[in-house]
Amino acid sequence: MALEPVEEAQRIRERFTSTVVIAASIIAAVRLARDENISGPSPRLMSVIADCVGLARLILERALVRKCG
Repeated sequence: MALEPVEEAQRIRERFTSTVVIAASIIAAVRLARDENISGPSPRLMSVIADCVGLARLILERALVRKCG
């Protein structure tokens, strides 16, 4: 049985969301590997995380353009 278009779109969105989270986590881990204190929220930590999420989204968008376009 085929999925309805709305269900299919939701499944794709969830898959890409998890992809962005995983990629951003890896990028953040590499960038923060040498920081001594990342135990609590700080302006630097929040900035790095935001940058990593943006970079992960950009990477995903470029990969999708190459695959689909």
